[in-house]
Amino acid sequence: MPIQTLTTPNGSVALLSRRQMLAGQGKAFAATNPTPGTAIAYANKTAYSATANGLFSIYNGNAEGGPNIYLDRLKLIQTATAPTGGLVTRFEFITETGNVALTGSALAVTPVNLLNGPGAASTFATVTFFSAGAGTVAAAVGTRRIAYVGSIATGVNVQYDSWSFIFGDDGIANGTAPLAAARATAPADLVVACPAVVVAPQSSLWMNLWGITPAANVPSYEFDLTYFEV
Repeated sequence: MPIQTLTTPNGSVALLSRRQMLAGQGKAFAATNPTPGTAIAYANKTAYSATANGLFSIYNGNAEGGPNIYLDRLKLIQTATAPTGGLVTRFEFITETGNVALTGSALAVTPVNLLNGPGAASTFATVTFFSAGAGTVAAAVGTRRIAYVGSIATGVNVQYDSWSFIFGDDGIANGTAPLAAARATAPADLVVACPAVVVAPQSSLWMNLWGITPAANVPSYEFDLTYFEV
């Protein structure tokens, strides 16, 4: 049955949320951890680098004038032993014209359409995540610019912490962060509000990730990236 709206005396009201509407139209995709429950090692990065801190990249292979890619949500679950320390985790989103993918310690991930049935279109995105280390960002192929700089105030890193990066929402769900006495062992749900991030056709975006004062233990994450292609 096609998605419809409810017409009322005050106008039309959508019966479903924006995310549900886009998923139902076959416009929503997910790129996920290959094996649920099994984390992938990243790297203990402690300073900004334009080329050495790659977490993931996404390239919009649609022809010019075609659909844009809109990031929706990135979830990171610190499944394996967490680094000690780690007061703050820093990250950047960088865009560039042309095809830029992580290399070196990198894993190509095949996105799936969130519509299970007829009308489930194929994506034109190429998605690459870190694998057994941080990915390397290739030399510039076009116009490169930093789109957003952000941080997560973790206090400490705890095994099973869950980080959610939400893109372009007017309001987001609150995360949870236990007080200092319990935080040493209690996992937290940390939610980060990010601006709308759009990847135009024939352009790329990638994310860097690094930390302030992480010491022993390499961070390892499960991941889930969702996006819309409209």
